[in-house]
Amino acid sequence: QADEMIVVQLLSLGIGENAARRAALAVQNASAEAATGWFFEHSEDPDINNPPAAPGGGGGATGGDDDADPSAVAMLSDMGFGAAHVKAALKACGNNAERAADWLFSHVDDLDGAVAALSAGGGGGGGGGAAGGAEASFDDGRGEYSLVGFVSHIGRHTGCGHYVCHMKRDDGWVILNDQKVAKSESPPLELGYLYLYRRDDV
Repeated sequence: QADEMIVVQLLSLGIGENAARRAALAVQNASAEAATGWFFEHSEDPDINNPPAAPGGGGGATGGDDDADPSAVAMLSDMGFGAAHVKAALKACGNNAERAADWLFSHVDDLDGAVAALSAGGGGGGGGGAAGGAEASFDDGRGEYSLVGFVSHIGRHTGCGHYVCHMKRDDGWVILNDQKVAKSESPPLELGYLYLYRRDDV
């Protein structure tokens, strides 16, 4: 059953009722934002405005997409990846969202080619085998990283104030504050809001 609050929120955006219900069900009523994201990923689907399948009626329209966890699809799609790429990554990674995100970011330069390679290598029942083959054929190296920068906040709380960035250079640290760049003698490493690392072996 679609969450009526989510449906109402999607209707207020101009999304049709059937499409809104399908979106809410597809993300398992996770949130209106997730449902909206799902709708925009599937707005060109030919059945988007058809009434959703009755519960327990076996979602015939989605077919093989049932294997992908809708909340994981919504989360990874919110990172900017297309639904087809996300679903292929989840299938290759046994529906593990963390591994799928790593796979997507590792293949971001040619996602279409990587997904095609998965399809050529496995197909239907070979999903696990394809994932296993991918793990065996790629060496991630040592996985050691060095801190190269961090973002910190200047102000009483996050509702007001200013964010600045410190970056490590060959000769020490610099602070980037809007258009001003200056040497930082003692960067506040312990006050970072977001830390930036570079892999050592690349």
